[in-house]
Amino acid sequence: MVIAAVWFLSARSALAEAYARLGERNQALAEAQVREQEAQLRVDYAGSSRELLGMVQANGLQPEAWGERLINLRQSQMGREDIAAVLGAVTRSGDRMFGAEAFELSVTHPDEGLFDAPVVSDRAPAPLQLTLRGAILFRTGATDAAPLPAGVAP
Repeated sequence: MVIAAVWFLSARSALAEAYARLGERNQALAEAQVREQEAQLRVDYAGSSRELLGMVQANGLQPEAWGERLINLRQSQMGREDIAAVLGAVTRSGDRMFGAEAFELSVTHPDEGLFDAPVVSDRAPAPLQLTLRGAILFRTGATDAAPLPAGVAP
């Protein structure tokens, strides 16, 4: 009977150790699976990067062929013709793109509309107020690709 009790306690201890090793192995397996998922995401990211770089090359968007200027007009009051010229200068074309961070255009006189030309009267039209902040990218060098068509996103 003593031998059976010693054997039972030994078996019970071995079982507890086996469960502890199983828990450690399961934790190691879970960590390995997480690392595998992270590695797969890195592979997918690298593939997307290669694809994006290929599209950049095909569309002539190499960084060395473009310059950048920041535009920052804060609540500037201008005439309608001047604002039309500024907005025309930032319009996308094959040789330039504008990324706006802020854009606001408003009237300064309550009797005038933003989209309607003021009626000729005894006073001059009130200026409009423009806030425009962002970066304009423009081509600085020749590229192998044709210019971007106007209105087509690269």
